[in-house]
Amino acid sequence: MKKQLILLILGVCLLCSSCVPSSIALSAGVISEGNVSLQYRNVTVYAPAVSQTDTGYVGVISTITVSIQESGSGRVFVDTLPLTDVDMQGSARLAVKVASALVTSDTRPHITPQNCDFFFVVRTDSPMIGGPSAGAIMTVAVISLLENWTLDNRTDMTGMINPDGSIGPIGGIPYKIDAAHSVGTTRFLIPKGQMTYTETVTEYQNINGILLPYTSLVTRNVSEYARTQYGMDVHEVEDINDALFYFTGWNFPATESPQKITTEDYIAAMKPLATSLLDDARILYQNASDSFNHSTFRHWPADYRNQVMNSLNTAESRLNESTNWYAKEVYYTSTSKSFQSLINSNFVSYACQYFSSQNQTAFLRALINQTKQFYINKTELAKNASIHGMVTLQCVGAAQQRVSEASNYIAAANNSINNSDDMNALYNIAFAQERCKSIQWWLNISIPFNDSGAINTSMINTLANEYLDDAQQAIAYSGIIINEVGQTSTFLDDAKTLLQTARDENEKGYSAAALFGAFESLVKANLALELVGVDKVPNDKVERARERASARITEIRNLGIEPVLAVSYYEYGQSLANESSLDTAIVYYKDADLIAGALRFTTPYGVKSSRYVGIPEHQAVLSFGINPSSYIGFFIFFAFIGGIGGLGIGLLISGLFHSPKQKEQSFSGSSVPRSIEDYYKKNK
Repeated sequence: MKKQLILLILGVCLLCSSCVPSSIALSAGVISEGNVSLQYRNVTVYAPAVSQTDTGYVGVISTITVSIQESGSGRVFVDTLPLTDVDMQGSARLAVKVASALVTSDTRPHITPQNCDFFFVVRTDSPMIGGPSAGAIMTVAVISLLENWTLDNRTDMTGMINPDGSIGPIGGIPYKIDAAHSVGTTRFLIPKGQMTYTETVTEYQNINGILLPYTSLVTRNVSEYARTQYGMDVHEVEDINDALFYFTGWNFPATESPQKITTEDYIAAMKPLATSLLDDARILYQNASDSFNHSTFRHWPADYRNQVMNSLNTAESRLNESTNWYAKEVYYTSTSKSFQSLINSNFVSYACQYFSSQNQTAFLRALINQTKQFYINKTELAKNASIHGMVTLQCVGAAQQRVSEASNYIAAANNSINNSDDMNALYNIAFAQERCKSIQWWLNISIPFNDSGAINTSMINTLANEYLDDAQQAIAYSGIIINEVGQTSTFLDDAKTLLQTARDENEKGYSAAALFGAFESLVKANLALELVGVDKVPNDKVERARERASARITEIRNLGIEPVLAVSYYEYGQSLANESSLDTAIVYYKDADLIAGALRFTTPYGVKSSRYVGIPEHQAVLSFGINPSSYIGFFIFFAFIGGIGGLGIGLLISGLFHSPKQKEQSFSGSSVPRSIEDYYKKNK
């Protein structure tokens, strides 16, 4: 009797405590040994997955216990039982990276991610776990620990985490809903755009007394399935911010960005260059056109003649585009279009000289030797350029990258000459010469700006090596996922090439070029992952990339640093988007975002504040066909009475027999990860 009385009192206390909001912060646990103390936090979440059995696919539950320990260095440890695919390790690392990027910019108190080590303990009865679909919930768990936010224990989710924080598509959602229901989930989050699924249905038709199977594909609604089967709400989420809202009631508000991203200083740096190049492009096009019209092109081989004519037309087209963008005061894009026009005009002029030359081989050799000497002179300028702050870091890095690009075109010209492909040799020479000129452009662009943000060679070397490693890991992870779905990706191929170029630059001592090359490789590798299963880059994804880049540029400017290279890429991305080149536009937006974000590593973090808006209520689902508004009073009354009675009875029974653990955030020193094995034993 005394035991039952104690349980009854405990039940009343728990009922009262349930009225406390679930977002109350909890103190961290402490482990001490002598004079050394380590603070840690941990949380366990359910990750629904799909397993294949003898009878088909079924949903299974994994538990993932995430722990963070201060006095660390950002390392990530993964312990799985049974052993999992390599993609689980990649998902854990990516979850930490995305979570750290969000939390680091928060002005509210939080644990600094760079000072923590992260531990993921995964347990399941499934013989194999797919890592990507657990990426989003692992990210939510890491953020909740760093920010000390409590998770709603009736919400669960599935979805990949992409490097930009968006939630990527996955499969087997109905099976995962089954699994989520088995652990008491009443609200389930899925990636945006996956509210329907296709199911194979077999029916039998009686034809002349013979039953013949007829198979068809039927489209089902995920929300309807979850509601009718389990009374569960299903919501689509686009990014990790949406998921955080449902799990914690907190989110990170977007940074307000100005309509026009360019500033007076930026215009002062870019307009003179754009003006000069546009004038040069006009003059050179006219000269090339005159040379071609007065040449003996009618007697040239047809393939050569067509190649030169196409280049002349391209030169004119790019010149007109440059003129239009200049009139709109979009100066970097105008510069880029003039650059392309100059290459093609130069090629036409070289071709005319080549065919009018009495010794074409000697002409070609003299031209490439002249280009090589020009390259050597510009290389010395880039190599000896001083870096004092963030602006010169960007400009010198861009100049050094153009050194490598010019070198590649000179090498290609040599190969073409050796293969007797003189026309391509001339084009590569024309490109190399214009690229060498652009080295000087970038070195001069930094002059009008205040070169803020102290930096030295050691810091640049360290950053370059770190981002080279990041790019390598991103390539490896993207490659695994892409191979799993049986696809290929040109973005991934480009990322590998860019990474090798950046490593070569690093070995030659061009660490600034290596840093920005690593950025470009990382962007391409991340895009390869984000666009898995996507045939065409969607407009909303490009717009999301634009908004993020704009916000990041605004943030870094608020810290007193001018992201001139990021602004240039952002501007060019806008131009490409206007020309409907979305697959290229998104690359430039992502480059701008990453560059602007990386520039603040020497400045204090904290440029925006997270805010609490409250966890949305779980919607009651009615499975019978009546109008709920007609009976709302009865529903509330009986729900209240039934809730109290059910809770009391449940507490008494659970106290007498067993106490299953809920998804909870634990900070006590005696806390251990929950095991799913007990759950399955009790439910067999």
